[in-house]
Amino acid sequence: MTRDEAVPFERHVPVYDLSIAAGEFSEMQIADAEHWMELPDFMRASPDLFVSRVVGESMNRRIPNGAWCLFRANPGGTRQGKIVVVQHRAIEDPDHGGSFTVKLYQSEKIEEYGEFVNQRIVLKPQTNAFGYKDIVLEDELEDLKVIGEFLSVL
Repeated sequence: MTRDEAVPFERHVPVYDLSIAAGEFSEMQIADAEHWMELPDFMRASPDLFVSRVVGESMNRRIPNGAWCLFRANPGGTRQGKIVVVQHRAIEDPDHGGSFTVKLYQSEKIEEYGEFVNQRIVLKPQTNAFGYKDIVLEDELEDLKVIGEFLSVL
């Protein structure tokens, strides 16, 4: 449905194609979304939610290929053990070749000068399909952008 037909953030949330999205999601990009999806009655819409289609088999134990999924944009707090959509220029997702991927997030931290910092981030597929491997990031971790946290298949 188009923005003109939607009731943004009351019944509808924006829909994004992550394979073509560039940069971080800002409030302006969310407000200017071209397509919107109505959430089921038991879900409450809010400005930090968005929908995207997850394509591929790398998460098929949790997310079926082609499923429309609900995400919370720019989640705060720990991401450890959560399914997230991330962007990093070193990522080339085997399902669609883009710099975005949806995976289980695990980080290994070390203490430096009294603060814990990521030493290594592992993005783990959750699949029973052959050929998918962990994406291990050890360099340029500050360039990793967690775009959203997976909430539900719609």
